[in-house]
Amino acid sequence: MTIKTTTLFRMLRVGERVSFDNGRITLSLEDKSGRTARLKLTLAQNVVVDKPRVAANVEPSNTQLE
Repeated sequence: MTIKTTTLFRMLRVGERVSFDNGRITLSLEDKSGRTARLKLTLAQNVVVDKPRVAANVEPSNTQLE
């Protein structure tokens, strides 16, 4: 089964936010330092969050998710 996706690129400054699905999901840029950014996701209670996945550029470790 193929899921149709949409890709969005948006430049944000610290303190700015972007929302999705009529405000059910909000992404805020809280802090930025060098190549690291602190993001805040605010989700409606009925939004399902999947388990974290290993990023493509990170080598897997022996740590298991519980």
